[in-house]
Amino acid sequence: MLTKSFRSILLVSFATSVILSGCGKGESETLSAPQSSSAVKEELKPVKLKYYFYGAAKPGDQDVYDAMNKIIKEKLNATVDFMKIPNNGDYTQKMTIMINAQEEFDLAFTSPSYLNYYDNAAKGSFVDLTTLLPKYAPKTYAQFKPQLWEAAKVNGKIYASINQQIFARQTGVSFSKPLADKYGFDPKTVKKLSDLTPLLEKIKAGEPADKTDQLYNAQMKNHVFSYFYPQYQWETIGGTDVPGIVKSTEKNPKVFNEYDTPEFKDFILTMRDFQAKGLIAKDALTRPTFDSSKYAASAIATLMPGIEESLKTTYKAEQYVIPFGQAMLTTPNAIATMTAVSTTSKNPERAVMFIELLNTDKELYNLFVWGLEGIDYKKIGDNRIESLPTSKYGPAPGWMYGNQFNSFVKGEQTDDVWVQTKALNDSATVSTIYGFNFSPDPVKTEIANTAAIINEYKANFNTGMYRADTEKVYTEFLAKLKTAGIDKVMAEKQKQIDAFVAQKK
Repeated sequence: MLTKSFRSILLVSFATSVILSGCGKGESETLSAPQSSSAVKEELKPVKLKYYFYGAAKPGDQDVYDAMNKIIKEKLNATVDFMKIPNNGDYTQKMTIMINAQEEFDLAFTSPSYLNYYDNAAKGSFVDLTTLLPKYAPKTYAQFKPQLWEAAKVNGKIYASINQQIFARQTGVSFSKPLADKYGFDPKTVKKLSDLTPLLEKIKAGEPADKTDQLYNAQMKNHVFSYFYPQYQWETIGGTDVPGIVKSTEKNPKVFNEYDTPEFKDFILTMRDFQAKGLIAKDALTRPTFDSSKYAASAIATLMPGIEESLKTTYKAEQYVIPFGQAMLTTPNAIATMTAVSTTSKNPERAVMFIELLNTDKELYNLFVWGLEGIDYKKIGDNRIESLPTSKYGPAPGWMYGNQFNSFVKGEQTDDVWVQTKALNDSATVSTIYGFNFSPDPVKTEIANTAAIINEYKANFNTGMYRADTEKVYTEFLAKLKTAGIDKVMAEKQKQIDAFVAQKK
């Protein structure tokens, strides 16, 4: 249990956790001792790094990557192949195949939900960065207090660099303001996902058929239910696909099966109804591309200051944003977006230097996120930009790489949006088991078996594809989890959590 004094210390530490480097163009330090970029070039042999992450391919990608590589070459004597996997639903699968085949690459996006950080760290897929980060990425390492790095430890070691962004998690939904206003829908009536049904049905009936084939955003087919965990104060343990979670605010948390709950059943029945009523694309699991402007409603995994602007850009319309529950700070949330170095990398030190550059060089970061000035955006203030109709690049998801607090602001975002984001991080309710990291070794077989069952069913549950058979399949799903060993997994989690809580008292 967190004592009042410990909780105060923890919150104060987070209030001072972000040490912005203020590192502008030409100021990035990439070695353990300060050196000029020319000295770096003289000392470091030229290398090429390969960096994997997910996102939709854009026509302007290569031009942006070429511009980024000019900076990287100058400062690190390296170039980077930016390997974007288009469909984030396939990211984990494709990367896992590469890792199992021992394919050589250098860096990759990882999290508890995508390319499971805990699993890949435990099985040796990622390089131990515990000593490499302070040595080759000192400013990145210094951004966070030790308490935050504790969240990234697996068996006492750090296996990926945390990306600076929103850590507090509050979930919710967004939906089209123009359409809601047109059909007289009161946004205050939305308290849960199924409350969107009346609005979506009216849009389905009132708008042209070619505009209503994908009204609810089910493109994120792998982890949609887990988006709503903060609403219930639930916390994953060991990764999203490793069953058995706890309620973050309990003094003595008890592990339970998140799938054998009224909340999960209500979710899959809502998805069933959405699918039956034509509110979700009938080919949501196979469609190669989606028109984001057609979405009338979507789940939001993470609410944050200024999110209305990014949603407006994504969905091509102003959005109502409805929060569910309160903001929570949990271990999985603190490491929700990370950059790992592959154990197949021939240049792990240089890969860590690149992580440092991406976190400290504001010009490089904003190239990655916003593209090229004068082509993809124009500056209308010292740190404020406006997208251009000529843009062929982005914007890209700034939370996926480096330090988002280095980002330009845009549109309705306030000038102090990153100060607000930090304040939200600081004010979040801290989980009882913050800093706990599950060791999967005693139940590796059961974890693999239960995760396989979850991955077999979840995409269909998240898109309502079982239709009239949903409840029957649900019963079958729970039975298979039992057979696969979920009780043993949960018992091991409970044992480790009890020990963690006992040492905190």
